[in-house]
Amino acid sequence: MKRRKAKIKKPLTEEQKKEQIKKRKDTIFKRRIRDTFSNMGFTYLPSAKKEFKIGYRVVELDYIFVYQNIVVICEDTCGKAKNKDHIRSKSESFSEILQNKPAFIDWLKSTFPEKRTLIEAYRNERFLVYYIYISQAELSLTDDERHLYSNLIFWEPETLAYFYRITHCLYYSARYEFFRFLNLTNDQIGHSGSSGNKTVIRAPIIYPEDATGLRNGVRVVSFMMSAQNLLRTSYVLRKDNWEESMWLYQRLVDKEKVRGIRSFLASKGSAFYNNIIVALPDTIKFEVKSGEIVDINKIGDFQTCSLLIPDEMNTVCIIDGQHRIFAHYEAPETEKYEHIIAPLRKQLHLLVTGLVFPKNMNDADRKKLQSEIFLEINSNAKMVPADVLLHIDMLSRPLSDIGIARRVIERLNKKRTFLNKFELSALDEGKIKVASIIKFALRYLVTITPADGKTSLYNYWDGDKTLLESNDESSLNDYIEFCAKSIDLYFSTIRDTFKTQWNDQDSKLLSVICINGFIIAFNRQLKKNGIRDYNFYNSCLRKLKIDYSKDNFPYTSSQYRKFSTQILEEAFDFSPEEADAT
Repeated sequence: MKRRKAKIKKPLTEEQKKEQIKKRKDTIFKRRIRDTFSNMGFTYLPSAKKEFKIGYRVVELDYIFVYQNIVVICEDTCGKAKNKDHIRSKSESFSEILQNKPAFIDWLKSTFPEKRTLIEAYRNERFLVYYIYISQAELSLTDDERHLYSNLIFWEPETLAYFYRITHCLYYSARYEFFRFLNLTNDQIGHSGSSGNKTVIRAPIIYPEDATGLRNGVRVVSFMMSAQNLLRTSYVLRKDNWEESMWLYQRLVDKEKVRGIRSFLASKGSAFYNNIIVALPDTIKFEVKSGEIVDINKIGDFQTCSLLIPDEMNTVCIIDGQHRIFAHYEAPETEKYEHIIAPLRKQLHLLVTGLVFPKNMNDADRKKLQSEIFLEINSNAKMVPADVLLHIDMLSRPLSDIGIARRVIERLNKKRTFLNKFELSALDEGKIKVASIIKFALRYLVTITPADGKTSLYNYWDGDKTLLESNDESSLNDYIEFCAKSIDLYFSTIRDTFKTQWNDQDSKLLSVICINGFIIAFNRQLKKNGIRDYNFYNSCLRKLKIDYSKDNFPYTSSQYRKFSTQILEEAFDFSPEEADAT
């Protein structure tokens, strides 16, 4: 009997290898979307390839997820970002769904009969429907373009990565943050009149009669609150999350740290001795034994007093202790410790210290104080990352050169030249790191207090400097926009002059070394040239002859100024003596 010769597999071509890698990436991307919503307790409806006509359109939906009366439609866009026509088409389709919502809900009932009970639990008009356009790549949409499709919610890679991470760490309890993302309140979820009742959480308080040392009339109360109530009512201003606000300073939740605490809870079954620190909402009230509501300044006149906290999602801001709270998260019954921790969530009460802000204190001052307290607590416990320190400096000292530079970087990241190129989040991968740019170059270009004999963009800004120096937020925003526009214009000529090197992986042009050198050169030439137009910078930079390849670029990370000197001499026609004098 003749042996069959084993078939020799042909080696894959480079194109086939790339296709395999792409397929794996696409599979992981799609699985992440499903896992993110499933981990929050949403039910998945397999809608892919199920076309239906609604209004005047035939629509196909990639994913549908349902939690009570909340319906989330998701579009997955793999590989390179789709064009504007694709986005416009999805926006128009979703508009049809919103205009014909009863027909859409009826289609869900008929198409997914196994889930009919879930959907029939609510009246058609009670459903809230959202459409999330999830892209595997950066969409590179300007703010104006996003405004055109305001009915869609855009999730770019960082946003999906954040929610995937948070839901894999906190499971069902992560949905409260997702509801905050959607701007949902208690009374919008579930049946009207059930969760919508305006209930409060009652907690006896410990109130110090002495002054606490906090400024601006901020008061402190301490109380006990169940882990379950804290999970439901609290939120965290994480720096690397989905929000656009500048008032974000906390670190990402650490999955391993949460797991360690959860294991401790399961084995010990006891609460923690050290306190949680939170900022309380304006809607809190203080009730004495008789049932009378009293002012915080009168609490010391009574022997007993209770703190009334509205039982509303995302109202209590955690300053310190997020891991201790979230270790009590709600998970599926199959999770290792859930059967032990489920009763502990209700049973265990955590010691909480709450900050009570004066009614007239603005939001900026509140967030500034919160970030400073966070830093004071954590600076001795664990080294705070450099990017967090820079961010807190921006919050606590908005007019400092570091604070202004950090905001200018964020603004540049939204403009065309550097759109989405900077690493502003721990979830950003492979992007330009900003700490060294801010510390060694940008801060000196944007400072409002340049050193003697030096200049900065502040010298050329024609805004109201007196108003800005009085900490006026509107004037500061105007100055930041002026800086960002000036820098964006300058770098747009660099991008256009060296087009082939700009996005070349083997080029150093978008390295910190080059960016810092160009920023420092821009600053050094200001006194001679002032702020000029595109044509001026273009005519100058074309004279610059340098090899930006990784193998041949002649400067190291410590030679920012040396590189800037070459730019001054070759591009801006500075003599060696002129360059030395700047």
